[in-house]
Amino acid sequence: MSDNKRQFPRQEIQIQVELSFLEDSPRTVITRDLSQGGLSMRLSNIEDYPMGEMVNLRFKNPLENFEETEKDAIIVRHTDNGIAVAFVEIDEF
Repeated sequence: MSDNKRQFPRQEIQIQVELSFLEDSPRTVITRDLSQGGLSMRLSNIEDYPMGEMVNLRFKNPLENFEETEKDAIIVRHTDNGIAVAFVEIDEF
């Protein structure tokens, strides 16, 4: 029996994602896995991406017929070679 208590199951999918953070130029990174609730990506300089900070992601979502997708996300975990983010929905005012 699995101890996985994730709300959204992960799928090991490697796609290119355009990652924007603060005023830095966007950079292209590769995902390790993806779910409806977030994704993890390979990144060499994780120290430049503090926990709890918001990033913007643009990608062709394979979970939605490769539609062009833009999501805001919060950095929720650091790994040895990357970060994981949870998507956030920002309600319109």
